[in-house]
Amino acid sequence: MAADNEKSRLHTSSVFLKVEQTLKQLLPPSLAGEPTVNGFSSNRHDFERSLLSVLGPVSSRPILFVTDGVFKRSGCGELSADDLLLEILAGHGYPVQHVSLSTVLGCDPQNVHASVDAVARLSAHIADFAPAAVLTLGSGSLTDVVKHALFELKWDSLPFVVVPTALTVTAFTSHFSVLEEAGAKRTRVSRRVDTCLWFAPVLSSAPIEMTRAGYGDLLARFVAYGDWYLAWRFGVAERYDELAFHLMEPFTEALKRRAADMRSWPVSVAAIEDLSATLATAGIAMSVSGETTPLSGYEHTISHALDFLRLTSGRSLCWHGEQVALASLSSAESFEQLLSMETLTLSDQRPLSEDHLKKTIQRLLLTAPYFGPAEQTLTPEERKSGLEPLRESLTKASEIFTADYLKKHQKWIDAQPRIQDLSEQWSEIRAHLKTLVMGSDEMRTLLSDAGLPVIPEELSQPTTALEYRWAVRFSPFVRTRASLADIIFWLGEDPAQWAIV
Repeated sequence: MAADNEKSRLHTSSVFLKVEQTLKQLLPPSLAGEPTVNGFSSNRHDFERSLLSVLGPVSSRPILFVTDGVFKRSGCGELSADDLLLEILAGHGYPVQHVSLSTVLGCDPQNVHASVDAVARLSAHIADFAPAAVLTLGSGSLTDVVKHALFELKWDSLPFVVVPTALTVTAFTSHFSVLEEAGAKRTRVSRRVDTCLWFAPVLSSAPIEMTRAGYGDLLARFVAYGDWYLAWRFGVAERYDELAFHLMEPFTEALKRRAADMRSWPVSVAAIEDLSATLATAGIAMSVSGETTPLSGYEHTISHALDFLRLTSGRSLCWHGEQVALASLSSAESFEQLLSMETLTLSDQRPLSEDHLKKTIQRLLLTAPYFGPAEQTLTPEERKSGLEPLRESLTKASEIFTADYLKKHQKWIDAQPRIQDLSEQWSEIRAHLKTLVMGSDEMRTLLSDAGLPVIPEELSQPTTALEYRWAVRFSPFVRTRASLADIIFWLGEDPAQWAIV
């Protein structure tokens, strides 16, 4: 009832009403209280009213207001987004404890990213605070760090309100955080976001590259479900359901139609509304599913592998969503290769030994193209010298990737008695996969129309085909859960040969 009362106080829109109606129709009663409550405002008056309604009465305890330190336009005159919220809070008498995450981390605001170290530092910084509520304004990285810090501090009942400043990722309504450790990205259960307030003037003022990246992240919807279904049929995923698939379905046609809107700045309010609602639903869909699997499969492991190369060598990251978009194309191409097989013979496949797998991961890490475009110009001596400062980090990363992969490897061993049955069921599996996965031609058209990369060299940071092929090849070892990359590897094939890169 409290959630219903909160919704009634928030300004919303026709598209967000569709989100509420979809949730009401499809969510079982046991999950009705799980989704983040969303509000959408196209002007300051409506946004201010919504913000005040969720923060509640003014008290002597301050609002903990966390930002990342990056300047952002508010879309409301000359005020920055940070100053706009501070002005609203001050105008209504709220005491504020303003924390800049970049200051806490001692880094340039542009270099803030979600990591276990960032969570630990923020947790330590705010542990003795006693706020009335937590309010964040910023990126998905900021949101993930704050979500997990609140989770670690066990601040479960404190009102937690998120105001996104760019439509980049699904983090704003997801109960999960993606955190980096030793270059490896890992998904962690985190604190639920109580309310997300989508404010069109701020969102449409964000750089077009960020909005485009958010669009790209959503394209995983058209391939990732195939990964989950395959893993389940192969016996290496414990469960499978299509709740998230059906929650997202009402928004997929609008998502496709909005591709061309990702080329023009500022993005129209109508496009912002559609994209905000789709991102909100995507985060909710993962949360109620209890895992990120419905929108994070093979394509995300490729993206995480690319991030690993850059984080390890201290290079700037690409936009997450643009990598996911390109990798979604590779996934779609790889699914087409799989679906072209009228029969699937698995009886001759045998799991590799643990020792062989450990050596494979170590070899891939030691031979990875960490140095980007300069990689092919280095002599063996120069490359060896460049790797030396990375040795400790690579050793830790190897331990993390190996320990996690061996968990998945054990599931593959346990599934062996079912493998022959799987071959006999291939026709049925293949038919259902075709209903879950988009063809590569349609995917390539969406990327092209949206101005997203269709080859590695078009990514926002210099990226070579060598780097991308390595990321595709390493993708089976990035996560504990299985995807098409694992199926290809278990078939004795090279994932990089299936993805046309």
